[in-house]
Amino acid sequence: MPLYQRDNIPLDKFIQLIPDLVYIQEFPSKKITFINRKFSVILGYDKEDLIRNDFSIDFAMSQQELDRWALRIEDLHKIINTGESIEYNIELKHKNGSKLILRHRSMVLRSQNPESQFEILHIAEDITQLQQHNNLILQQKNQLNEAEKIFKYGSWEWYVGAETVRWSDGLLEVFGYNPHDFESKDLTFGFYQKHIPEHEREYTSSISNQSVSEKKTYYEFEHSIIDAKGEYKYLAIKGKCYLDDNGEVVKVLGTSADITQIKNYEVALEEKIKELFRSNQDLEQFAYIASHDLQEPLRKITAFANKLIERCADGLSEEGHFFIDRILSSSDRMKSLIDNLLAYSRISRNNLPLPSTEVNLTQIIHNAIGDLELVISKKKAKIIVGDMPTIQAFASQMHQLFLNLISNAIKFVDENTPPQVSISANVASVEEILKLKLVENKYWKISISDNGIGIEDEFKEHIFTMFHRIHGNAEFEGTGLGLAICKKIIENHFGAILVESNQNQGTTFTLFLPFKP
Repeated sequence: MPLYQRDNIPLDKFIQLIPDLVYIQEFPSKKITFINRKFSVILGYDKEDLIRNDFSIDFAMSQQELDRWALRIEDLHKIINTGESIEYNIELKHKNGSKLILRHRSMVLRSQNPESQFEILHIAEDITQLQQHNNLILQQKNQLNEAEKIFKYGSWEWYVGAETVRWSDGLLEVFGYNPHDFESKDLTFGFYQKHIPEHEREYTSSISNQSVSEKKTYYEFEHSIIDAKGEYKYLAIKGKCYLDDNGEVVKVLGTSADITQIKNYEVALEEKIKELFRSNQDLEQFAYIASHDLQEPLRKITAFANKLIERCADGLSEEGHFFIDRILSSSDRMKSLIDNLLAYSRISRNNLPLPSTEVNLTQIIHNAIGDLELVISKKKAKIIVGDMPTIQAFASQMHQLFLNLISNAIKFVDENTPPQVSISANVASVEEILKLKLVENKYWKISISDNGIGIEDEFKEHIFTMFHRIHGNAEFEGTGLGLAICKKIIENHFGAILVESNQNQGTTFTLFLPFKP
């Protein structure tokens, strides 16, 4: 087809220099009458491909794009005599099967072909990568908006010197607004400030201004607001200052998160803790006073029973002696119970930071063994003690801890079996510390193993409960407080106590105690 010329230079030479795809179609038949080299470079199709498809490019379009073309004809009719152009995007299939997105600028020309009244000149730019990039940005923006809704926070952006701040949709929702009600998201400082209770406004402004004046790269604080719906909320603010090459703040980005539920939970939890602490103090005080006051009448019962034996022994029948023996036996058990209650009460009141006292556990264990000398001798018990560490602890509580555990190891053994107790210490592994959620970084792992009667699985959960006893007094004497005291002592030292046992196969108590700093 003939092309226009300028100064005897064919127009097609200029068209070939254009970096975009150019082609001409008859209108309204859509028959292609001209293509430049970029047409083949960008789409992969040459003249032979067009000839095989009746000079049409419809074969490279989806049905959806063909339907859009039918709607676009009306727009083309409107500009036939105006010299204007229209812009639109078309998705075409490359010869290799990939999808391309071309941004078209099209205008209607008077045809040089007498058989055709009009022609359309298309100049198309490949924006596939740009569109993919824009789609990715849009996807990320949608994900960010969704995250802001889920986690109840919003973001903001302020350029130093500007009188407005750019709000995200999520921030508007935090403040109780519908983002669709705002044509512009650039809002004044006053709009933000009016939601802050009056007594907090000066504080919030000073924090923000100071952070910018001091060029802090990061800052955070909290304040409250009354949102558009009149609801009182707590916000956690985090900001970051961005500096230019001269070290001056050029903009500040930040987030404002709704932490109302967390704050309310913290307040409620603090009140519960205070209430629980008061209740525990009352119970501990009651246990101490009650146990202390019970000792005096108990001493009198024991004293009068002994005097009755001394003065009236000859006049008492066998049954009378039996009754007095029962009184004295019950008094001894009552005294042991009171002593243990007092011990538990004292230990419960000792939940203070650990003292600076260094405690040699080897010495502590040997002192406890000395206190049990008579029962050890009587039962022919064998106790093996390995190398023990020195730790920071309450010495008296450590003595009571090992006294109780060694005593139990000797006590709960078949009467025909000599007790054997083994005590060893190792460094706890990181996995063990993490699993137990312990507060320090390093712990000693101390094991006390015996060859006793063991503990059935159903009772393991309850052995550290106060007054819980597996065996009756007829089998083994006790108050049910010994292991509860042990657990309390371990808790006072920020440790843990575990038990492993099988019936008739012995028991191992494992203590986790922190290293000496």
